[in-house]
Order: sequence, then structure tokens, then C-alpha cells
Amino acid sequence: TAIMSSLPQLKPQPANPKGKITLIECRGGSDKKADGHRGDTIPICNALIEQGWACAPIYYSDVEYKAVEREVMSSKGYILRVNPGKYEGVTQSKLDGLLMEAVKRGVKGMSSPLSIRKMGAKDALVKINNLRCGIPDTAAYYDMKELKAGFPKTMATGDVRVLKQNRGSQGEGIWVCSLKKGEERKISNGTCSLDTVLKLQEAVDNHVEEKTIGEFMNFCKIYLDGAGGQLVDQKFLPRIVEGEVRVFMIGDTPIELIHKKPAEGGISA
Repeated sequence: TAIMSSLPQLKPQPANPKGKITLIECRGGSDKKADGHRGDTIPICNALIEQGWACAPIYYSDVEYKAVEREVMSSKGYILRVNPGKYEGVTQSKLDGLLMEAVKRGVKGMSSPLSIRKMGAKDALVKINNLRCGIPDTAAYYDMKELKAGFPKTMATGDVRVLKQNRGSQGEGIWVCSLKKGEERKISNGTCSLDTVLKLQEAVDNHVEEKTIGEFMNFCKIYLDGAGGQLVDQKFLPRIVEGEVRVFMIGDTPIELIHKKPAEGGISA
């Protein structure tokens, strides 16, 4: 169908499957490989096929809502591989509504929109800022007024900061921010003037550029627009080059530990 693509690398579906699991993606976005799918999409589908389940990826868009709805509602479960708010022709609230209704009808969701909202928001870093694993001077901005009030003050501390969007993956929209050498002279009364020049490095590809604080904050409006838009501002931790340990849980049981380390010279794991 139109919501599926031809995938020669996908294994043949089982003759008598245990049931159907649908993997949901959206067309486009920075998370896709040459075949138009995320790098883990086909391996996930093939692994489920090997376990006796029928599984294939489908594309969601608003114009294909009904076709996707039929596929999801006829499945035992779904796996969602969509970065919220990142795709043309996709209204996140419509997709969330479809999946919430599917879960209500007994389709197993991995993960449900409710779980994603509870677990996935980056402002969790603010909520844990006073724990031993947190950073006390971590802030969240939900609109331009908050960003313009807070960010020039945190940059005036002289610390290297990280400003990260709530949406996206693989380092997209995660900026390491520092004052350009000599710009400290523009700090006054605990804040940076809007013409203070920043050195900015984006974690997605480690490219470096320069913008004034005023220009950069106006650019960051794209991260605040739409449902779930927010920015988290925290001190940069230089030990990130050593990587991070991710703990994968099923319920309250840890099932796997993964050490993810950035590529040499990079900062995103």
C-alpha cells in the first residue's frame, strides 16, 4: 500500500504468524538512511519475524490517517519510531490520539504517547537538579520570554553551557555555547548584552559557528514552537567525551547496560 515501501532486505513474513506488530515511522527527517527508514527499523522487523511475528514498517502522515489506523487497529502491538514534532504533514496530536485509542482498545504500545510524555521530556533534568546526579543551575524555557530572560544570565556566568531542544535525536538541536574570547567585557549587572558573540557547536555533526546571543535566541524559536516545545539550559560536562551508560528497563527490572561513546572529536553519543 502507499503507507508501505518496497523492502527487499525485509525477511519473508511467517506463514502462520503469532500475530501482527506494526512499526510506525514518518517520511523525511534527519534520522533516516538512504532507504528512507531509520537504521534500526529493518533489524527490528526482521528480529520479530524470526520470532514468528508478522512485522513491517508503515509511514504515518495526516492524509494517510485512515489507512494507518486500519493497520494499527488490526495489530497485536505497535512500535513507534517517530521523533515528536519533526515531520512535514504530520500533526503530532492526531498521531498521539490514534495511538492512545489503539492502546485503549488493547493494542500493546511501545511506547504509548502517555509514557513518552512522562519519560521523554528533557525538563526531567530540571526536576532532578538537586539530586546527586543532577546539576543545580539547570533551567527550562518554554517560550521566548523565558529564554530571553534566562539565557543571557546563565551565559554571563562564564561557564560553557549546553542548550538542548526537547525534540529530535542524534545530537540535533543540542548546542554547546561559550563566549567568544574577549566578549566577557560585554557582561554587565550579571547579564550578557544581546550583541555578545557566542561560539556554538551543534552535537549532530560537531560543526562550529558564531552568532550573537540575540541572533541565537531568535534562531532557537523553532525549538519552542509547537506542542512539547522547550529548551533545557545546563552547564556543559566535559567528561561527556568518555560517553554515557544507558540502562534499559522492563518495568523495574534492568535488562541491559550499554556504554555509548562519541566518535573521536565529537560530543554526541
